[in-house]
Amino acid sequence: MQLLNLLISLPKSSGFTLDVLTDCAQLKRIFKAQFKELPAQEGLRRRHVTMRGHQFIEVITQQSSQSLCYRIQGSGPIKNHRGEITLTTTATNLQLQYQIFGHSNTWIPSWLLKVVLFVDFSLAARRLRKLYNGC
Repeated sequence: MQLLNLLISLPKSSGFTLDVLTDCAQLKRIFKAQFKELPAQEGLRRRHVTMRGHQFIEVITQQSSQSLCYRIQGSGPIKNHRGEITLTTTATNLQLQYQIFGHSNTWIPSWLLKVVLFVDFSLAARRLRKLYNGC
């Protein structure tokens, strides 16, 4: 089930690349969460995340200059959590599409989980635009 589909526009001249979303220090600023790089496992980068009182391990399963895919290892607030981020260059800007797929892993209904994710990621998108728009 798709839980989030958010489109973020950034200036073409911003210098933004998807590498930003693998840098724990940058992610901390964008998401207001704690990120700690962990040793790679089976050649895949991993990091420990503490967000909204939840702790989980995020595994980057695929990365290129245009896309970044990750999944949550073990249990987390979202069952079968998988994220897909794509970066597209248009004539005027950069378009970052952030999608999250999965199901609620708690008593929270999926519609409410979608609202929480939308609010959290909209705030993160605002901080990302502020960092890369310079305003």
